[in-house]
Amino acid sequence: MPAVKADPDVIRICIDPGHGGENLGADYNGYLEKDMTLVVAEAMRDELAKYEGIEVYMTRTSDVDMSLEERVDYADEVGADFFFCLHFNMSADHDMYGAECWISAFDNKYARGMDFAKIEMRALTDLGLYDRGIKTRLNSKGTNYYGVLRMADEVEMPGVIIEHCHLDNYNDEGFYDHHDMLVKYGILDATCVAMYYGLKSDELGVDYSGMTYEKTPIPSSVVKPDDTEPVLESVVYGEPYQTESGTWIDAEITARDDDCRMLYYSYSTDGGIHWSERYRWMDDEGELIGDAILTNTIHTTIPVSTEKDMYVIFKVYNLYNLDAESSPYYIEKAPAPEEEDPEQSAEGSSSAAEIQNGSDGGISGYSDVNRYDDITEIERPEEEVIKPDTAFIVIACILAVCILLVLIILGYVVYDNHRSSGRRRRR
Repeated sequence: MPAVKADPDVIRICIDPGHGGENLGADYNGYLEKDMTLVVAEAMRDELAKYEGIEVYMTRTSDVDMSLEERVDYADEVGADFFFCLHFNMSADHDMYGAECWISAFDNKYARGMDFAKIEMRALTDLGLYDRGIKTRLNSKGTNYYGVLRMADEVEMPGVIIEHCHLDNYNDEGFYDHHDMLVKYGILDATCVAMYYGLKSDELGVDYSGMTYEKTPIPSSVVKPDDTEPVLESVVYGEPYQTESGTWIDAEITARDDDCRMLYYSYSTDGGIHWSERYRWMDDEGELIGDAILTNTIHTTIPVSTEKDMYVIFKVYNLYNLDAESSPYYIEKAPAPEEEDPEQSAEGSSSAAEIQNGSDGGISGYSDVNRYDDITEIERPEEEVIKPDTAFIVIACILAVCILLVLIILGYVVYDNHRSSGRRRRR
């Protein structure tokens, strides 16, 4: 049974630093998730202690093993109104980055989890982290996949799992690689709790009691995650063009998902054998569209190889990491760069830095929307007939003749021996 509050007006929350003891959590390049979550949790607790009208509890305050049941049971025993589970992330192929929140898929736990997670995700993206969304996940039984959320549901306690960033991707490296950043996460998480509950602090000189937000309606059914792939509607290519940094080609990608938003895209130049890193799904101006990112069409630029022809495939990913691929597109290799006249080089086009930074106002170097007004399809040449190697044929013929001669000689020897032995028997 949950504890009875001495003061019903006091908010009680429970902070759960993920993992601990032998359960290391994410382990990457010398960083251990179990240690990092404890630093964040302590900073979160200390910051919330500066606000009035709130009591803060922690499932663990040291490096100890705790089961999921023990964590939620403790939160229930202290009468917590909300369960905050702190984590850091990793992905199987080390290709994902950004922050995300997981919440319950059921009734008021979903609504309250979503209300807080919106505040949290906005704060995390304001730091510069990529928004990987607020999501639900179900197991084969149709209940919450994550144990702490499933068990919190059983005691009617709203909860949220905060995945602050990924430890195994360079895009997020600056968001966790020093102690002060972990403390900053704790203060950020605490501030989001204060905003959610409308708390004030004389010590900090802040008052969120007047803060309002549009509350999420309580769903009438289970909020299921999207289980369908996105639709990649089209990829339109421009003409290759040269800059001081090489030859490039622009691409306009249109994709959609009726159940959730797009998240990343990547490309392959060898027909799908190797893939680029994942890039943010961004709008034409190179900006994220708030916390929704609702655009269906983006523009990007990729380099054209000078060593071999390319078969380009684009892959798009939705919020739940489901993907769709385009058909291969043939691009003839670019001519090797020639020495430029010093006088003409001063009149050259965009520099390498401009291409990479999109300083002309575009994505990854996309600099001229009107370039798509005169799109020319690059024709794929007819397939060449593969001709056998002449030297190989000559060598094969010589070997065949030699083998034939050996067989003839062996046959003659066998025949002569047989005839000689016959003559001896007749004598």
